[in-house]
Amino acid sequence: MRLLFFFFCVFTFSALQAQDVSVDYDGPVLAYQAEDASEALDLGLNSRGRERTLLGDLDLTGAWGGPTYNYSMTGDDWALVRGGFGGLEFGEEFFIGYGGWKGRESFTVDDPVTTSPQFDFKHSGLILAYAPFSDNAIHPRITTIFGPGKVDVAGEGRDRMLVGQAMVGLELNLFQWFRIGAEGGYRFSTGVDSELISDRDVSGAIVQLEARFGFSW
Repeated sequence: MRLLFFFFCVFTFSALQAQDVSVDYDGPVLAYQAEDASEALDLGLNSRGRERTLLGDLDLTGAWGGPTYNYSMTGDDWALVRGGFGGLEFGEEFFIGYGGWKGRESFTVDDPVTTSPQFDFKHSGLILAYAPFSDNAIHPRITTIFGPGKVDVAGEGRDRMLVGQAMVGLELNLFQWFRIGAEGGYRFSTGVDSELISDRDVSGAIVQLEARFGFSW
């Protein structure tokens, strides 16, 4: 009888021990699976459940391009520079694009003498612009341009340089597909390596008029 009671106790203890192991085993597995799923969700989504992008929450909202006309200060005169651009709009206020421009009239140096040459000028570059309150019919716009340029000097050849341009102005939403921008600013140049002209001769004030065709959605 004592032997039977002993085996009964051993059997009961073993059953209870097996039940405890099963409960403890299931718990960590479920917790691990939940943590793993949460990490996978965090890697692909931000706090609002959207995919993470290079520009954060700035969505692509439009595409624009068009011709550019500006008058650039050169010596004691002004010269016409004409070109064009194209790019993409983000968040309805930021623009990233690229353009190229070329002087349609010869440039002169700032302090000309009888032997001073005239020169031709062209440049291209990345365009970064910010237009706050773009939903208003008339709103401000800040534009910067940075990229390579070239100067062709009569009798000397071509010289390369870097050109930066900073402008502030107003933009008019004439139609949903057509805008007009009027801006003023300054062009900076560096790297001109010529005995006849300098960085200062290429740099100067600018007044610009730009037609922008495209669409914002």
